[in-house]
Amino acid sequence: MARIDQIVSEDDNLLSIIGKIHPEASKNSLRKMIDSGRVLLNDEICRIAKTQVTSGQKVSIIPKKEGDPPRQLRRELAHDPDVIYEDNRILVVNKPMGLLSVSTESGNEKDTMHSRAFDWVKGRERGRIFIVHRLDRETSGCMLFAKDPISKEKLQTQFFDRSIERIYHAILEGELPDDTGVSQDWIQESKDLRVRIVSNSNAKGAREAITHWKVEKVVNGRSLAALSIKTGRRAQIRLQMSALGAPVSGDTMHGNGRNSAGRLCLHASSLRFIHPSGEEMFVESPLPSIFRRVLKNG
Repeated sequence: MARIDQIVSEDDNLLSIIGKIHPEASKNSLRKMIDSGRVLLNDEICRIAKTQVTSGQKVSIIPKKEGDPPRQLRRELAHDPDVIYEDNRILVVNKPMGLLSVSTESGNEKDTMHSRAFDWVKGRERGRIFIVHRLDRETSGCMLFAKDPISKEKLQTQFFDRSIERIYHAILEGELPDDTGVSQDWIQESKDLRVRIVSNSNAKGAREAITHWKVEKVVNGRSLAALSIKTGRRAQIRLQMSALGAPVSGDTMHGNGRNSAGRLCLHASSLRFIHPSGEEMFVESPLPSIFRRVLKNG
């Protein structure tokens, strides 16, 4: 295949643009073109699929034999993150259930969402990755990383001042007292990392936990609820829903035990925040299909 040069006529991301040049190619094939250094933006290799390209810029695709191979060929494709959004300052991934966000203090866990994101960025850009927030091991969904210290600080400030919108979806074993409501509790974490709701803020180590809920559907005594958390306490949603008599399905620690799906039905479905550049961002992850089955059958 000969080199292809094209002047972009309208703003779009890099992946979409080369998809228009090669409409017959799958997204995986297009991503491989980018990863292997075969896609140039204004005659420079660009390895970020979501890079925004503006009208008038030149996008080129060079022959496979001229491509610069990926810098980290040893990267296991099975451990590549499911990327929801990426640019030169942030990375948003869909964390799978059962994977730690980051290593514990012992540091013995080699496979975490952080390590996968680190390998992904290092292998393609020789860049770095910074933790912005965490999801519990059993929770799936949107997880945000920064690619530089300044972006990390700007994003973490939004978590600290509670301006970031975090929506979760959960299947609950039971019904909430109203269609909408707010849980405001105090959660205490012990030295052995156990957590519980305590009666007031005077309890040692107690920290405020605020969750807004909205019931979206009720089937056979189980509920699908959207939950917006204003604080990020460990097991916050699980503890508060259990306290309301409608624990998260599949919760073996604070709920009714295992379900037919063999997993906790709690999913971080969306994030709304201000990008380090100042632009408002909204990213989302679809509800796992198995949640619908659990809602119906338990």
